[in-house]
Amino acid sequence: MNPIQWRPVWMQCQREFWESRGTFLRTPLWVAAVIAALMVMGMITGNIELNAALNELRGAPENLQKFEDGADLVGALMSGDLFSTHPQVLRAALAAIAIPFILTLLLVSQVYLLGSLYSDRRDKSILFWKSLPVSETRVVLTKLAFGALVGPGIFIGASLLVGLLHLLMLLGYISWQLGVDLPDMGSLIGTFLGHSLALVSGWLQFSLWFLPLWAWLLLASAYAKKSPFLVAFGVPAVAMVLELWILRSVELWQAIWVPTHRSFEGLVRAQAQPEAWLSQWGETLSEPAFWAGLVVAAGFTIAAIWLRNYRYEL
Repeated sequence: MNPIQWRPVWMQCQREFWESRGTFLRTPLWVAAVIAALMVMGMITGNIELNAALNELRGAPENLQKFEDGADLVGALMSGDLFSTHPQVLRAALAAIAIPFILTLLLVSQVYLLGSLYSDRRDKSILFWKSLPVSETRVVLTKLAFGALVGPGIFIGASLLVGLLHLLMLLGYISWQLGVDLPDMGSLIGTFLGHSLALVSGWLQFSLWFLPLWAWLLLASAYAKKSPFLVAFGVPAVAMVLELWILRSVELWQAIWVPTHRSFEGLVRAQAQPEAWLSQWGETLSEPAFWAGLVVAAGFTIAAIWLRNYRYEL
């Protein structure tokens, strides 16, 4: 597509952002503010407790064994070799910040997709949007892409910025207060870039595994007359109960559980093993369930487009 052809898509994304700016802009800012406040509070209280614990250990080194599995970590902290002997501490510091952003993002994306097509019919703005020279296919696909990829990019960016701030605060505190040698700049940059790549790659894998559920939420939003939430979660729940009662099987539950489990598994592994992101993609693309999920997602999306074209309340 040339730049002129991309312009309507860009304008559609701008429209989605403007209508959902409270969800995709203010929410990550609030999460960032809360995390920053907790970091400062944690450093203040942790400073007192950590100094007391280290002073006790310096006076009685034999007490180090009470930390069991963490004894070597505490020993490295006391000797000043923490970052050289335990580089995973840097990755853990970044991953700890990413977790609350990801959990919030999961809720926000679902709420956005559930209301994306329903709200246009509820407030009658669909009549205005239908008067514009924009196909309903583009509208639906843009909403799906915005909820699954574009909007989450704002959360991921905020997560990386706050994670970098957390990392710098942690390094400064440990170096200044405890005398631990700082890692070299190459290790620090490599760790941050590796975490960033793993986080983006992990969310992309998550979204693709989760795509059938994203598309189902969009279909529920296009179909529901009053409550898309009840359609999205009530219909599958009733169907699973009937299947278990009549057929004595749980195939529908398995069909929902597999992509959900794989999506979360890929996201967690991306944080635990950021260096293995390429092999994780190979595993994902070799899964038949992954491709079956994309086919199901395409079916749900086509149904949502049809409903957007031919069914709306005046």
